[in-house]
Amino acid sequence: MAKKKDVYVISGTQEVKAPLVCSIRLLLACLAFLGFFLCYAQRNGLSVSIVCMVDPDADNVTLSKDINSVAVSRNIPASCHKHTVEKSRSASQVLLWPKQTRGVILGSFYWGYALTQVASSVAVNLLGPKRFLAILIFISSAATMVLPIFAKLHPSFVILIRVVAGAAQGGLWPTIFRFWATWAPAAELTTLLSFQSSGPSMGTIVSLIIGGLFCTFSLNDAIPYLFRYGWEYFFYLLGGLGILWSIVWLIFASDTPSTNTHISENEKEYIRSCKAAEKIQDTRTKVPWGPMLRSQGFWCILISMFFCDFGLYAIWAVVPEYMNEVLLFSIEENGFLSALPHMASFVVVLSTGGLADFIIRRKFLSRVNTRKLFHGIGTLSPAICLLIISFLDCERRYSAVLLLVIGIALNGFMMSGGYVVNVGDFSGVHSGVVFGICNTISCIGGFCAPYITSIITKHKTPAEWKIAFTLYAGSFLISAIAFALLARGETEPWARDDVHDEKINYDVDAKKELMEMSPVGIVPDNPVV
Repeated sequence: MAKKKDVYVISGTQEVKAPLVCSIRLLLACLAFLGFFLCYAQRNGLSVSIVCMVDPDADNVTLSKDINSVAVSRNIPASCHKHTVEKSRSASQVLLWPKQTRGVILGSFYWGYALTQVASSVAVNLLGPKRFLAILIFISSAATMVLPIFAKLHPSFVILIRVVAGAAQGGLWPTIFRFWATWAPAAELTTLLSFQSSGPSMGTIVSLIIGGLFCTFSLNDAIPYLFRYGWEYFFYLLGGLGILWSIVWLIFASDTPSTNTHISENEKEYIRSCKAAEKIQDTRTKVPWGPMLRSQGFWCILISMFFCDFGLYAIWAVVPEYMNEVLLFSIEENGFLSALPHMASFVVVLSTGGLADFIIRRKFLSRVNTRKLFHGIGTLSPAICLLIISFLDCERRYSAVLLLVIGIALNGFMMSGGYVVNVGDFSGVHSGVVFGICNTISCIGGFCAPYITSIITKHKTPAEWKIAFTLYAGSFLISAIAFALLARGETEPWARDDVHDEKINYDVDAKKELMEMSPVGIVPDNPVV
């Protein structure tokens, strides 16, 4: 089979052409982008909203009314005392949650997130990715909408709600990998996945900015509690949009191209021809648990994901608090400045997904080396920036913000061409199971990072935050090293229909890697030209 752009010739038969532009698969990628956008807004919006939800007097360190004594106890430089001028408590700051409780609340999302990863990988094969993804986002959105109702009662209720939302979102990545296994031709996988994968960055951006804006207003005390404060409307908005998205997804999506009522026959045949040529196993194939769990690619993703996500989850959860406690930005400034790194990451993810495909297609680098390059940039860059930030304080607070922007922006390379995309490279239709298992274990960082940070930074001093940021940087460094040593670029034998017919991904480097993977050293006699 030969390939030229979007034209495939199968055994001399008629050409099949279906450009990505104006296609159903691009429409579904846009919907997936919006779905992940909303879910990550629901996930990370609380990290900035909690600043304007909680009474400052909930922390013992702020109980003193002497501003100078507070500044001294937190080791704030004299030149920064102007930023510590006492501000009146906002009318919306009504919750008495101390710092350690806030750490538990922010981390509780990942308790549920870890519980459902593997189970979702199995459930999606039973229900199909179309219905299952709609159910997951509906549950997460409903939990987000009811959070303000339970916030006034007791923190334990909020923890429970966040666990439910996390459990729903735990199935997102296994489901979307399973979905693209039947919808995305290999030559377009990076482009489609990177576009959808930019949704989390944009969702985080909007949630931090809008969450900060919603913090700035409150209504009259005569208004019932459930509609009195701005941060309540923020959660209602995110939840309502998520429920609406679930309905739209059910209308346009389908488990496979062959069952989609909106797709053209030409595009349907194009995708069918591509998937047939890739020799990927049928979606009904049983999971090869033994070979999969022993494979090098699986362990590469597990280690790389765990340490990379530990740093990422920490940054997503605690940056607004760092902006408030060390850099001394106001609530109004906090939301926008906390969102700046994610804005930059969104631009990088969106602009570099096609770059990875271009490098592979033009054979500047093999697929596996392209993944290593992108993952290395995406993990070493934030590690270096975080180490530098750990030596800065409020006197150089805009330099710290700039470094955060650079580090998180370049982390976008990891999303567009690193381990996130590499899962689909080597595991085929089992990518959802692989991602589910690895993401379950990596969630340990999700619920541990905010709590560990709350313990390390209990006095809110720059020296304590230096320890925390050094810990995050070390985590990114370990991820970079593990991926560079262990990454695989082609479908492994346990995920293929025919190990000895290596035509996957149209990469001539596959022949060399197949020889490394094949236990009997057999190489195909008819590699793709």
